[in-house]
This record gives sequence, C-alpha cells and structure tokens, in this order.
Amino acid sequence: MLKNRVGKISWRARRFFVNLGYRFRAIGIPQTRARRPSTTLLVFAMMFFVVFILAGGVFDILETPLALLPKGSGWTFVYKGSISIQTLNESILAGLLYFLGVLGLYLLLRSTRQVYNPRQAYITLILGLMVTLIAVYYCTSFLSSKIGY
Repeated sequence: MLKNRVGKISWRARRFFVNLGYRFRAIGIPQTRARRPSTTLLVFAMMFFVVFILAGGVFDILETPLALLPKGSGWTFVYKGSISIQTLNESILAGLLYFLGVLGLYLLLRSTRQVYNPRQAYITLILGLMVTLIAVYYCTSFLSSKIGY
C-alpha cells in the first residue's frame, strides 16, 4: 500500500515539473535557456592564463619582485646569473614575447585556411613566420643574457 502511494506521488511530481515550463509560458514568464560561453572567449582566456603562468605571474604575485635593479653603469631589469629569480619587468617582457609567439603561430594557422585567396595566404604565412621567428630569437637571447653567456 505504501509503495503504491509513493509511486503515485512521484508520478504526480514528475508530471508537475514536466508541465511547469508550459505553465510559465502560458502566464507570460519567458523561458531561460542555459547559455554556452563563446569558444573564442574561452580560447583567449586559456591563452592568457597559459602566458601568465609561463611568464612567471605566480612568482610575481607571491614574491613581489622589484621592477628595476641598480647596476654600476645604471639601472637594469634583468636579474643575471639565475633563472629562478626575476623582476616584474622581466616577466612582463617574457609575457609579451610569449604572446608574440602565439600570435605568429595563429597567423600561420590562418594562412592555411585561406585556400581560395593565395596572395593573402602567402602574405599571412610570411608575416606569421617572421613574427614567430622574431619571438623565438628574442626569447632565446633574453634567456641567454639571463644565464650570463
């Protein structure tokens, strides 16, 4: 007897909630649908997060590094001799170089998608390759100056 009552209650509850959307629509309350976030926005947020981590953003937050270091001939922002310590300006420069590298790789990807416009594809390919190579060159020279070569 109790099992039969529980079955009726759950059937009535199910019916009530199924018809709830229709009831709200009938009295003039608009339906709300779950909105999906933009994939472009998600990709930009993910790339920003990756560049932030790679550039040393966590170190900047936890250690509060200096922006400039005094040197005998003036001021510098590169902490030479150690790759585990950096200044705030160093991490900003590294982040900009990483962003340029990602931008160059994105331009390379865009050039492969422009099949029907070969002139635009070649220009985008050359521009993307140049930006990527410049970013890689400056990243390696920045790292070698930090190590002390």
